[in-house]
Amino acid sequence: MLLKLRKIIVLFMTISLFSCCSAGCEQAEKKPLPQKPAQIAPEVAKYKEEPAISLYRTATGGTENLKLEEYIKGVVAAEIGPEFPMEALKAQAIVARTMTLALLEYENGTRGQHGTDASDDHTEFQAYDEKKITDKITKAVEETRGQVMLYNGKFAYALFHSVSKDKTASIEEGFPKLKNKASYLTPVKAYGIDKAPEKYRNWTVKIPRWEIKNIMGSKAGSLDDIKISKKGPSGRAVTISAGKASIPAVDLREKIGFDRLYSTQLTSIKAEGNNIVFRGSGWGHGVGLEQWGAYVLAEKGKTVKEIIGHYFPRTQWYQLYQ
Repeated sequence: MLLKLRKIIVLFMTISLFSCCSAGCEQAEKKPLPQKPAQIAPEVAKYKEEPAISLYRTATGGTENLKLEEYIKGVVAAEIGPEFPMEALKAQAIVARTMTLALLEYENGTRGQHGTDASDDHTEFQAYDEKKITDKITKAVEETRGQVMLYNGKFAYALFHSVSKDKTASIEEGFPKLKNKASYLTPVKAYGIDKAPEKYRNWTVKIPRWEIKNIMGSKAGSLDDIKISKKGPSGRAVTISAGKASIPAVDLREKIGFDRLYSTQLTSIKAEGNNIVFRGSGWGHGVGLEQWGAYVLAEKGKTVKEIIGHYFPRTQWYQLYQ
């Protein structure tokens, strides 16, 4: 996911949503996750059985209490739905389960906003829709019951996004405020761009010049010289500059709107008439699991552990409870 959690972790913006270059794909996906971390942190070890969580429901303003596995079914249903291959659904389940527990243990969930562990608002926590749960999704969650990913014995920040072009993002590119907590999230090869919805493969977004000027302030001048002044390890924009002003690309995207400026995977920014024109590709913050890439890898016969092992190569698989 993330807006309070975006300030610390803009949560799962864009939700999911399919060809992989064959030779590279086969080479990249050979290693499954290591089976066991050396030492388990206390906040992980305390989960001897399936926990229950409280969920804020935005439609009613009420609170729902439910078991974690039932909650994960609703997250998988809302985030990617049953049309994805089974191994990709399993990967989403493990990632969502891990991220839920990481947010509860390390970011206090949504207790500050709603007095609950979680929210069904994807800008605050993760998307959730129990009405979209199917038998296939139920099976994927049940077959991964209690499985999580750890890093150094702690719950991993198991971020996910829809699709990247060429590479996923580093934590510094997607969530700079988390770089000291999740430096193990580094760029890896992406596979999903040719399978994702066409509108996210290569896009052009026009934002009124006055709107960008309001965001960047008077020091940005006319914006005629607006440019990407710094890029990160995956090639994403890190800093945008104009005149004597600069702004982190992730902040500019947030202020413009995540559903308007799809990604910071920009190829160019130019002033054209009354607009600032952004050209780029991909959908989402770019860190961690690439959902359309998981789709492609699952189609190619990769297992859930191979898929997660690719996107989170420094984490370990762990059976939290049975």
